[in-house]
Parts: sequence; structure tokens; C-alpha cells
Amino acid sequence: MKHALLCAAAALVLLSGCRGESERRAPAPASSAAPAPRPDQLAPGELAEGTVDAFGLKLPRAMTVTAQFPDAVFARGSVRAEDVTTYVKERVVSARVASEPPKTVLQGATAKSAPAPARVLDIEIFMRDDHTEIVVRDVTRPPAKDGLTEEERWRELGLTPQGQPLDPTKLE
Repeated sequence: MKHALLCAAAALVLLSGCRGESERRAPAPASSAAPAPRPDQLAPGELAEGTVDAFGLKLPRAMTVTAQFPDAVFARGSVRAEDVTTYVKERVVSARVASEPPKTVLQGATAKSAPAPARVLDIEIFMRDDHTEIVVRDVTRPPAKDGLTEEERWRELGLTPQGQPLDPTKLE
């Protein structure tokens, strides 16, 4: 009997000690910052990556291709131009960025995820009426042919070494 009372007293002490410890813990301070979005949700203004590839740059899912050519892709969507600009800037490295409302131009850009050698792109993002448009142009220069002399390189371009047209009747 004495042993049972001793066990009960010890259990009571242990339980009261545990409860006191949890009561003594300070509550977590309330954060004044907005909670981080869950991994499966986009932050406000963030655009999801789509499947359309414009010369190595994946266009936002919210944008639809309106025209596609060998050297340019045109797309539009009902999203804010600022959000599209942020989306593009996160995915490219650009030599120059010029931004004047309602248009942003990124020149000499290369997509970070594009396989090497990456294409050189000029990208325009602008508002038109109630939607945003993006134009991605491939401005990559073709590689120079090996084994040509300087004079032969000029001739390939249709020019003399002084920069004059070889045939003035055929200006391109």
C-alpha cells in the first residue's frame, strides 16, 4: 500500500511538472508581415510559368500566343504589365533595360534556363487597352564562317571592304 501511494505521488509530481512547463512557455510573437504563401500557391502578382517557349524563355501561363514567326513571338494576356516585367526579369539576364510607362524593353537578354549557346533576345512588354502584350525577338547573330578573309566576309555581306555596296541596284 505504501508503495502504491508512493507511485501515485510520483506520477502526480511528474504530471504537474509537465503542465507547469507548458504553461511557462511564451507564446510565439505575432508576425506583422503577411504570411508566406504555401508552396502550391502563387504570391500576389506572381505569374505561373507556362509551357510556351519563346527562344528559351518560357512565357507566363496567363499569356496566349497571338503570332509566331521564325524570329519573333507575340503574346497577350489579361495581366498587369508590371507583373509580366517582374516575371521576365527573374528569368533573363539583360544587357540593357529601358522602362518608360507604358513600355519596358530588355535588350540583349539571354534566358537563364536556355541551353548554351543561349539566343540573344530583345523583349518588349507593354500595355494596350485592357491587356498586356509581350514581343520576344531573336536577335542572335549567325556565327561567322570559318576560313574567310576579311574581304570575303565583306563580300558575303554584299559590301566592299570600305562598306560600300557591291551592287548599288540591290540594296537590302
